[in-house]
Amino acid sequence: MGGSPSIPSPPPPPNPTEVAQANAKAYRMNVDTYIKKAPEMAALENKLRIQYSPQQRSLERQLSALDQQSGVQAGMQLEQKYGPQRSLEALRRQYESSPQAYALNRGLGDQMTKQFERLYGTSPYGSVEQEVTASRQPAPFDLYGTIGTDISNPSLKA
Repeated sequence: MGGSPSIPSPPPPPNPTEVAQANAKAYRMNVDTYIKKAPEMAALENKLRIQYSPQQRSLERQLSALDQQSGVQAGMQLEQKYGPQRSLEALRRQYESSPQAYALNRGLGDQMTKQFERLYGTSPYGSVEQEVTASRQPAPFDLYGTIGTDISNPSLKA
């Protein structure tokens, strides 16, 4: 492999045996250094752990509290947005699956309301917005009321 006058020839390839020996020697030196420095490193690690562990635990508690708070906040926002619909669905499902349990829960709710009133002298609905407590239900709409009644003279309105 000769080079031209402007490009020098590359160095010869390394001897694999020498490279392996050099790598083994370097690895051995690294391990020896690690073993020699292990007590110092352990002492330093313990010192740092003693120094920073309370702060770390405090930060972890704060982050955990913030995570929990954001989760609850997101849940409350969803509840605020979809709450009435979800609770109405849950009540409907409970009524369909077990009318007795539905009636029992309604009765228990009424009983708790009366106990609250007796104990504190005010209605528990006082803290709830007026639109929520006195919400007027829309008049029931009979979807099937006109089916089959005017077959001979149907209404042609769209």
